[in-house]
Amino acid sequence: MFLLIAHFEPGEPAGADPPAGSAEAVRLLGEQPATRSLRWARSTEEPVRWVLVAEFDTAADFRRAQSPFPVRAALIPWLAGAASSAAFEVVAVADGTVWSAPEVIVDDPGR
Repeated sequence: MFLLIAHFEPGEPAGADPPAGSAEAVRLLGEQPATRSLRWARSTEEPVRWVLVAEFDTAADFRRAQSPFPVRAALIPWLAGAASSAAFEVVAVADGTVWSAPEVIVDDPGR
């Protein structure tokens, strides 16, 4: 299981709209069959801070969700404007009362 996490801090005044391009990038990524789930959230303490968390079953799904040209055309420039963004391999999960440790397939972080 893999996560894409991106933090946005556009530095605009409190109550500002989300970063430019957000609606299209979030919608397109969320509509991809390979995207298991997606959350786009605003901080309750600092309304100019936003975070994207997208979940994928496999590394291939992570890449597949971003491969259609319209997704790449909207997502890549938008992520470039993020304060930070990275892919993460999930090593532990708690869903309700069920705890699990998915098989780790990326043995060497950074490759």
